[in-house]
Amino acid sequence: MHTIENEFLSIGIVQKGAELRSVVDKRDNYEWMWQADERYWAKSSPILFPIVGALKEGRFICNDQSYSLPRHGFARDNDFELVEKTETSIIFSLQDNESTKRCFPFDFSLRLRYELKGNKLEVSYTVFNQGIDQLYFSLGAHPAFNCFFNQVDDRSYLEFPSDDIVERYYLHDNLLSTTYNKIKLENRRLYLNSDSFKEDAWIFKNLNSTTVNLTVNNRQLTFEFERFPYFAIWSVMGGSFICLEPWQGLPDHENHNLLFSEKEGIVKLEGRTSWEANWSIVL
Repeated sequence: MHTIENEFLSIGIVQKGAELRSVVDKRDNYEWMWQADERYWAKSSPILFPIVGALKEGRFICNDQSYSLPRHGFARDNDFELVEKTETSIIFSLQDNESTKRCFPFDFSLRLRYELKGNKLEVSYTVFNQGIDQLYFSLGAHPAFNCFFNQVDDRSYLEFPSDDIVERYYLHDNLLSTTYNKIKLENRRLYLNSDSFKEDAWIFKNLNSTTVNLTVNNRQLTFEFERFPYFAIWSVMGGSFICLEPWQGLPDHENHNLLFSEKEGIVKLEGRTSWEANWSIVL
């Protein structure tokens, strides 16, 4: 475990997947991150790259060739290289290699930076297209925060500061529905309970909010994701966590034609250029 800290926060990241495993508020020693209990979900904050969600038929077509990728891609299962570390920041990198080229035929470098700024953790991504042809990819975050749904005196909720109504899209066999339901919020709050995720993830498009506030047991975490156009929340039955997921890209639609370049939300990055996005939590 690699750690960085300041007077407010202590952060732990593991080399595999450059995965965030711990965010401790040092003011009261409270651990915010789900500790990857394998009985429910054995991850804490995987990186979704080079796809978000599942592919139709588990494959995509690019330049008339078919390639297979697992759900959420391969970055979360690869060891990242430690590039630089200070007391309050750390940078990891993943480079294309023979293994990635067999399932994703692009020249790329993915750089991930964690940096503490007072009581804020900022997580930044940079994707470099190291080839001359367009690079197609999606990228998302999947951090899981401790959230206890079943305590008698507890009301856990998410606040969307700029939305009274949200558009919820659904997953059917891991593929995205083409229709949605409009959900009216209660004072811009979505209250959570043990049944909230019985129909899998909530996927949102067209949010006005670029922050959400998570309240659990009178504790609050502010989650900022201005550079990501899509947002999802997820948990499992019995799991005491909630994932807050900013996405650039989406799972394949049920009627998708398998062409990688035509996926909704796909980034089309020109040769020798880069793409950046970030999200933050404020405690």
